[in-house]
Amino acid sequence: MGLMLEQLGLLDDRASAWHSGDSGVVIRSSARAKRLTLKVLPPYQLELVVPRGTRAKVVAEFLTSNRDWIRRTTDELQARYPPELRLLPTAVELRAIDARWSVGIAVNESAQPRLQDHDGLLSLRIPTASGPEGFELLRQWLLGRGRKHLRPWLVAEAQRLGVVPKHIQIRTQRTRWGSCSQRGSISLNAALLLLPASLVRYLLVHELCHLRHLNHSRRYWRLVAQHEPDYLELDRRLAAAWTDIPVWALPR
Repeated sequence: MGLMLEQLGLLDDRASAWHSGDSGVVIRSSARAKRLTLKVLPPYQLELVVPRGTRAKVVAEFLTSNRDWIRRTTDELQARYPPELRLLPTAVELRAIDARWSVGIAVNESAQPRLQDHDGLLSLRIPTASGPEGFELLRQWLLGRGRKHLRPWLVAEAQRLGVVPKHIQIRTQRTRWGSCSQRGSISLNAALLLLPASLVRYLLVHELCHLRHLNHSRRYWRLVAQHEPDYLELDRRLAAAWTDIPVWALPR
């Protein structure tokens, strides 16, 4: 860890991160930081933000004093994101639309990152198998699929419920499956396509009912129950479904 920490004064704000081998913490030097701040760096790493010019000894002491929290949080993150969820996949299954693709990976250090989708095969050309390029290509592909399938699905459910969203947005998000704004705009997470269709339909109903009741009052839940009687069980399963989402499907 000593060699890593000695680099604190040599890094700029854009490229000031490295991995501390002893602590498992990504340490980032920042000219704007006022104090040392330890937090989760989504999805499964820990980050220590260090004010520019902080001595290595101070950083080492801070990590030591927070050793128990670091160990406990690291264990929780490793349990939530086991190694198989951190790798580029060999196949992608969009359960919501009952579709599956094999993934072929070609590594070429001089290649421009590229993804081709043809005949049930996603062909990735990336400069390194462990870099972020493959993850980002797959995430953008998923975003495109989400816009293609989730938007018309939501429109169809809206017609069935007799409501009209003012605007529909498809994104990739880390903490929300969907949301409804006060202006009647609905945002959906493209990663919904990785879930069973029953959960996606429930989420659509959930957000569309907010067009009538922008709260979680009794009247709201009665409306949800009219359109989805099993909403309690589906809501529980949807809340737990984050552990099924691979890292590549989440924005970095």
